[in-house]
Amino acid sequence: MWAVFLGAGFLVGCGDDSSTNRPGENANVSGNWQAVTTSSVGPTSFDLDFFIVQNGASLASSTVFFSANPCADTGTLTGIVDRQAVDLTITESGGPDTITINGSTDGVTMSGTYTTGGSCDGGDHGVFSGSFVPDVESSHWSGSTASSNGTLTFTANLNEDSHGRVGGSMLFSGSPCFSQLTVSGNQAGRVVQLSDSQGIFVASGTTSNSASSISGLYSVISGACKEDGTFTMSRP
Repeated sequence: MWAVFLGAGFLVGCGDDSSTNRPGENANVSGNWQAVTTSSVGPTSFDLDFFIVQNGASLASSTVFFSANPCADTGTLTGIVDRQAVDLTITESGGPDTITINGSTDGVTMSGTYTTGGSCDGGDHGVFSGSFVPDVESSHWSGSTASSNGTLTFTANLNEDSHGRVGGSMLFSGSPCFSQLTVSGNQAGRVVQLSDSQGIFVASGTTSNSASSISGLYSVISGACKEDGTFTMSRP
């Protein structure tokens, strides 16, 4: 069910100092990215969400989420950055297909071309554009859930590390089964995933471009409050 899921001003997060790169330095592209491809050979296009871990010139992402890609839901990424030039290779999970991206970046945006190889979508090619997404770290989240059993309100305190791992707590009001949950998960681009330490609650959603709101689906997977529903949360 959860193929994909569950910071504070403009460009807060791992890539917020990229605009200070001096001539000759590699661009800082560490952090969350959301990108769109547009095919030159057909009507198809797909989105990618990923968190880049940068070590000098080397780039990596352990999880790439695809949206509207008929060949895969997830993949992994490796690459290099040389000043403003970026070369990325994405390997789709569950098959041999790869997406090769050649582009440029200023640490805030990324653009270039892509080509694919493999038995599923091999031969596709087109243009690629991406944008940096702020992280979701904040102590000022507030939101609500909605299901056939009614609604709940909650507040959340989330933190995020340099690999996109998210942790924190959620404080619920009105639930007969739980009041506070310790949660962990990850953010990759606009995709956020959270689950609690007791195996009661899971949530999966996407952020706005500014990461000032998150919305998606949640489940209480055990106990008297077992249910599925939707949630939305925001911060100032």
